[in-house]
Amino acid sequence: MVEVPILTYHSNNVLGNAYHNNDHVALAADLKLIEKLGLQVISLDQLMQWHQGQAVDVNVEHAVVLTCDDGSWFDYHDIEHPHFGLQRSFFNILKDHQQATGSKVHISSFVIVSPEGREELDKTCLAGLGWWKDDWWQKAQASGVMAIENHSWDHNHVTFHRDFSREKSFREVNDAPSCDHQLQQSQEYLNQTLNLKSRYFAYPYGNFSDYLKTQYLPQNAEKIGLKAAFTTEPSHVSKDSDIWAIPRYVCGEHWQKIDQLEGILKSS
Repeated sequence: MVEVPILTYHSNNVLGNAYHNNDHVALAADLKLIEKLGLQVISLDQLMQWHQGQAVDVNVEHAVVLTCDDGSWFDYHDIEHPHFGLQRSFFNILKDHQQATGSKVHISSFVIVSPEGREELDKTCLAGLGWWKDDWWQKAQASGVMAIENHSWDHNHVTFHRDFSREKSFREVNDAPSCDHQLQQSQEYLNQTLNLKSRYFAYPYGNFSDYLKTQYLPQNAEKIGLKAAFTTEPSHVSKDSDIWAIPRYVCGEHWQKIDQLEGILKSS
């Protein structure tokens, strides 16, 4: 049975300049490993077309998909980190690899949509220098290298003050008004305000309620423009994977060393 791994990174994970504590370092090294193993990086669109039994122009049997979560400036812009120096963005790491090898690359960035939420996160998680704005999203989408997708309105992030977010956890997004607030509102902002046609949703922290996965999304996804939802369950995608619970491996959580990733990729 054909199975495809999705690898997920967080560009805010910069706690040093080594593979195990810097997702930028890890992504650059992982791209070289993917090339060495003869695997092809395909887009989420290509993966989901295959999942739905549609024709695709790639060999899915030898493929890997890349995603990243949260959507700060570190995804797209090179930034001088206050402690660890210049960090090459995920976008430019991919461009560097493409230029060096000639191989096609693609990554889908699941972004936190709320401007107020991102402003708060910029203060609580980064340096408070305006590094979580959406001014790059349209340029990234137009590049053909990075797609912008939905990571909820405000993520229910652990650093928020108690009264900032409607729910304490995404497991509490368990009724229609809460789901509309987190999913429909963010879809409308992406699609209408920014003219970005988001098709996929990633659950914050991989958390979801049974209502969200089994009722709200199957009943409302077509109306709000979503085709699939993604978890952080560490396994490969197969044609049997639940369309509203597609699994992904997370860098730093499911692998910390490149030989561990090699084991994941060779198990495809």
